[in-house]
Amino acid sequence: MPIGTIIAIVIAYVAIAVLLLSLNLVSRWKWWVKAGAIVVCGFFFVGSYFAITSLLGWPTEASVPERFSLVATRVVEPDKLTGAPGAIYLWLEIVDENNIPSGLPLSYRLAYSDELGVAVHTAQEVLDAGEDVEGTIREDEGQQEHAGGELAGVDAPQAGSRSIDETETQLNLMFNDMPPVRLPSKGVL
Repeated sequence: MPIGTIIAIVIAYVAIAVLLLSLNLVSRWKWWVKAGAIVVCGFFFVGSYFAITSLLGWPTEASVPERFSLVATRVVEPDKLTGAPGAIYLWLEIVDENNIPSGLPLSYRLAYSDELGVAVHTAQEVLDAGEDVEGTIREDEGQQEHAGGELAGVDAPQAGSRSIDETETQLNLMFNDMPPVRLPSKGVL
């Protein structure tokens, strides 16, 4: 978000706070009306903070799409010194039925696991080589196969927010070579 936008938001917050303070100092409203206005205003500040942070590029809290084109990755291993749990960041584009990416990359954060870290690292190497990588999510359990052009298959948690919960639902995350774009039929000329 541009710095001008952030400054405008801060100025708007200050203006609202000054307006609320001036109304509470000079008005003859009952004390419980003034206290209620302060509490309601405080809830709006907190709510808008969380809404704005989602616009600042934080990983989304939504579930990872069932099919996607992998744009980039970053693996942050757990830090034993600080106790940080580690995370895996994926930048994805949703893929339609014709294998065309949406063009709008979204950021997701997954809980770190060694298996997922290896699979994501392998997929990133394929991306670095200039190849496209498709990812799929399936909710079924079972053995992962490494045939048919698949890069890796591992159990991966559902996308999370900035704080990762260890009890998240396990999903089957697989990386494959991106299939070619399906072109529409031209029909009879």
